[in-house]
Amino acid sequence: MRLFHKTWLLVVIMLLIVAGSCTSGKMLISASGQSSCLNKNGYWYKGKCWAGFEEPGIVATNVDSVVSAQIKAIDLTYVSINNERFAIDFFFPQQEDKETLLIVSFAQLEENIILSFDSKLMEKGDFTAEANYLKGNILEAEDDFQPTAVAAGQLDVSLTEDFDVTIKGVLNNEKGKKFEVEIFANEAVMGAGTSKLEVRGEEAFLSGTLGTITYQQIRDMLSKHPEVHTIVLDQIDGSINDDINMHTGRIVREAGLNTKVLSQSHIASGGVDLFASGVERTVTKGAKLGVHSWAGEDIKGDEMPQDHPAHQYQLAYFTQMLGSVKGPAFYFYTLKSAPAESIYYMTNEEIRQWNLATDWRIK
Repeated sequence: MRLFHKTWLLVVIMLLIVAGSCTSGKMLISASGQSSCLNKNGYWYKGKCWAGFEEPGIVATNVDSVVSAQIKAIDLTYVSINNERFAIDFFFPQQEDKETLLIVSFAQLEENIILSFDSKLMEKGDFTAEANYLKGNILEAEDDFQPTAVAAGQLDVSLTEDFDVTIKGVLNNEKGKKFEVEIFANEAVMGAGTSKLEVRGEEAFLSGTLGTITYQQIRDMLSKHPEVHTIVLDQIDGSINDDINMHTGRIVREAGLNTKVLSQSHIASGGVDLFASGVERTVTKGAKLGVHSWAGEDIKGDEMPQDHPAHQYQLAYFTQMLGSVKGPAFYFYTLKSAPAESIYYMTNEEIRQWNLATDWRIK
């Protein structure tokens, strides 16, 4: 049975965190000029050609319909193990060098199918991948995390141009027990997130990875629980869908909700973005707020000109949340604070400096 080495698995976890703060920027390519760039479907900007660059963002008038369509697509996805069906809690492909890892988590994130294969195989559409069935929440793993190996083997993968993925086959453990696996996933579930929202009196407690379902959760809360006035952000590692996350922040602000972090709260990346959306923002002493730059395939937010179109939606968001002076300055501060693969935890002085906290609880 081939198992993931612990170090390799921790690399996967790190890559997932980085992915949570990605935008849709793509790789920079060389081109002799603008016409050559356009012929390569690139985006010409200030003498450089950005391959496949697509301006991110969803206009506010379309976001409800976009989320509704994505939720319907997410509901179609599933994992079946020996004919027992589970919802997919997390699905993400990550290319590392020439190899792609495909992580599928289910059963409240406690069970995972992790596939590995040569990235070139994706061009064929149909191929076979090495697969490991592991138990343990890899998204909340600590340094001493030891996943439990359940089974291993090979699974058949079928991939369409629209990124509908069907995975089938049988995995075996060392005692000869068979696990019949069937998985259906799609592009929508990649940005779903893992967030949980629990209403407790006049507060709603939010944890997990932010994504499409977070927007829907807060929309539902606003209609079903008008008594809620504060969202408490507990443990949030980031956002897997920044386009939607910015609209989630907007509906929080438009509803007049406050945000709060507790002494044990640990929020990072898109979690800090969402925290900034509160009308009143309470920081309790001991809370950890982490920021960093974003990265696409081969581009990094902190390496791009400040007037590049890739920044425009985040600039508009932070201007709305923190004002025309503090907002843009805070955004560019986050880009310089740490590279995308790392994290920087803000000091109390910095939290005050950027007006992130309107109320500071020292007890």
